[in-house]
Amino acid sequence: MRFAQALDGQTTLKGNFEVSLGLRQSAAISQLYTPAMFDWSSHSVRKAEAIIESERWGRLSLGQGSMGSDGVAETDLSGTSLANYVGISDIAGGYFFRTASGTLSSVRITDVFPTFDGGRSVRLRWDSPEIRFGVLGGLRFAVSIGKEDFQRNVTLNDALQDAGLFYRNQIGNVTLAGSFGVSNVDDGTGGTAGQAAGSFSLLHGPSGLNATFATGSRDGFGHYGYVKLGVRRDYFGIGDTAFSVDYYESFDTAATGGRGQSYGIGVVQTLDKQDLELFLGYRLHSYLGGGLVKHRDIKTVSFGLRWKFRKLQQHRSILEELWQG
Repeated sequence: MRFAQALDGQTTLKGNFEVSLGLRQSAAISQLYTPAMFDWSSHSVRKAEAIIESERWGRLSLGQGSMGSDGVAETDLSGTSLANYVGISDIAGGYFFRTASGTLSSVRITDVFPTFDGGRSVRLRWDSPEIRFGVLGGLRFAVSIGKEDFQRNVTLNDALQDAGLFYRNQIGNVTLAGSFGVSNVDDGTGGTAGQAAGSFSLLHGPSGLNATFATGSRDGFGHYGYVKLGVRRDYFGIGDTAFSVDYYESFDTAATGGRGQSYGIGVVQTLDKQDLELFLGYRLHSYLGGGLVKHRDIKTVSFGLRWKFRKLQQHRSILEELWQG
């Protein structure tokens, strides 16, 4: 639910309220815990914020919403984010790896495969107006101060202060987009740690070929790299068919000397007339601990559909959808 009221020719007061349906998240499930199917709580409120927006001074937001570095590792033009993307833990993050003997370890998927970007929280955030540099593209900045927010296995936000930089450009038939963020986060031991994450994606319009890259690190908690290659085209006249393969590798994220690897395959079929997206994804998770203990792989399959209200946005370009969404 959104509200907008013009205060003068250049300033607008806005309100934004967004809730989830309260269905349990797959990332919150583990071998030891299964939340109720319908779980309504304060965490079901995704956004509840007041916004003052000015063409000259940018946008100031207060309340529950995205931190300034939220999504900086997730810039992705592949069209397959529903099936596979850098946020590996969103599908089965709460599950524990089993050792070679079959016993549960203390290491979860979310521990091995982080993104190191911001999340949602009660915060104060400022977004700059877009700064254009001609053929070099456009930039905007975001800074915020918030508080940590967790819900069992799901980390909604652990960034205390952060800043994000977002880039977009169109060069001929090639769409370019990138983002980068830095944060000061709670390290879970009563102290703080610095972290940084960024991503870059490019899409060649006529062929649909695309590539996406991401990386991130946190002081004392390791680092990772991610790459995705894909193609998205309207082969059947019903909407884009997007296919991609990706690879994620992390070091020292769950424990010193530990190494995580993940391979994913995903396909998303858009049905324009029905405003539907059908998706199917497969992922293999591997973890090599720093010691002598061996861990079994975890394999996941995800599938489903997403219905979006697009009737009022059908003329938006790829850049506009990425920039505003």
